[in-house]
Amino acid sequence: MKHIYSVVGLCALAVSVVYFAQCKDAKTAPSNTETPSVIASGDNLTTLPIAYVDVDSLLSNLQFYNKMVSQYEEKLLKYNTSMKANYDKLQSEAAMFQQKVQNNAFLTKERYNQEQTRLQRMQEDLQNKAAQIDKDMAVEQRLIEQQLSDSLNLGIKEFNTPQKYQVILTKTGNSTILYADEKYNITQEVLDFLNKRFK
Repeated sequence: MKHIYSVVGLCALAVSVVYFAQCKDAKTAPSNTETPSVIASGDNLTTLPIAYVDVDSLLSNLQFYNKMVSQYEEKLLKYNTSMKANYDKLQSEAAMFQQKVQNNAFLTKERYNQEQTRLQRMQEDLQNKAAQIDKDMAVEQRLIEQQLSDSLNLGIKEFNTPQKYQVILTKTGNSTILYADEKYNITQEVLDFLNKRFK
């Protein structure tokens, strides 16, 4: 499900770009009131209106996502089991065909051709079915990604109403966030909110 991470990552990148563009504009625009983003006085630092969510942790515990993935995997397993049974049957019939050829069991050339054509058609049908299953599962995976993206976008907006944070970033294993203080980590709060919303 690497695609899912990329969708969420792109959303975060877009939000970051907009935020930093606004920050740049704010610096160039004249301001009557100066509000320092961080006041350094010993260990007392003012917390910025920024937070981040650890996407890996969020997805592994998000009930909505896990349910969709579980349903997808069950369907995939069902298809794979069915296809394996069909391929095993084809392989068995092909072996029987070869054995009949070796034992000269076919009385006529016409009967030999009929059986060979039947096995070839069976193989082509299985290949077409496998290609259709791959196509269907790819569509379903994209649907899961879209549903997850929509759900996260709506859920985060609800979570941040009334507005507590100006920016909510995503943090993953290959994130561009090199360091973030743990006090900005709202993963558990967001997870609890989204799971409650899902129920």
